[in-house]
Amino acid sequence: MLRTHRRKSVLAAAALVATTMLLTACQGEDTEDGGKSAGATASDSAAKGKSDAGGSGTGAGSESPSGERGSKSGMVSGKWVGTVSYLAPGKYTVTDANDVEQAFFTSEDTDIEGAGKICGDADGQAATPCTEKELEAAAKKGFAATVDVKDGVAVSIIEDHTDSGTGTGNGTGEGERSGLFSGTLGYMAPGKYSLSRDGDERAFFTATDTVINGAGWICGDAQTVTPCTEEDLEAAAKKGSVAVVVQVEDGVAVTIDEEHN
Repeated sequence: MLRTHRRKSVLAAAALVATTMLLTACQGEDTEDGGKSAGATASDSAAKGKSDAGGSGTGAGSESPSGERGSKSGMVSGKWVGTVSYLAPGKYTVTDANDVEQAFFTSEDTDIEGAGKICGDADGQAATPCTEKELEAAAKKGFAATVDVKDGVAVSIIEDHTDSGTGTGNGTGEGERSGLFSGTLGYMAPGKYSLSRDGDERAFFTATDTVINGAGWICGDAQTVTPCTEEDLEAAAKKGSVAVVVQVEDGVAVTIDEEHN
């Protein structure tokens, strides 16, 4: 009787151990699967977050808007001197002495300054700010100006004082009134030069602080505006055929800008 009871106890204990091991194995699998699931979810989230972050700099949000004035890739840049004419609202041309025509646009930021034809007083010492409406009206008739263009859009349109016909003196004498003048550069003597345009000639002097900017003829190249020396200016003036824009004060050049060619 004692042996039978002991045998039942051993069998019960064995069954209990087997059940415990089975339950432990199942829990381990659940835990392992759950860990894998949680890990996969975290990895997926991290990958998605990295992808989202990497994609923020591409797509439609980073594309340059098309058709905006001032952001036209590949459009011309430079400074032109000539007759400004009207093409369409906000669009004009400037034609130089060689009858080469360059089209350009205007924008709300274009600096328009008149000296009697666009607006203002031809006898004034300083140019007068003008409106787009005044520019359009004057361009339909035509007027001489210096046009600074960047990416096809005019940064400034400055009416030429020589176009107003109100200069003083004999055209070649010292003491010409201050203003912005354009023409072909000529050499007269050390530190003394001339500007010729439409048969008229005016003289001006240079000083040690005169700013001389070249674009391929005085010095530098056509791609970049380059500061030049007095020696560069004199050599170019002696060769001739260099078109320049000169800001003069009391007969002395403040700036000499080679016209973009």
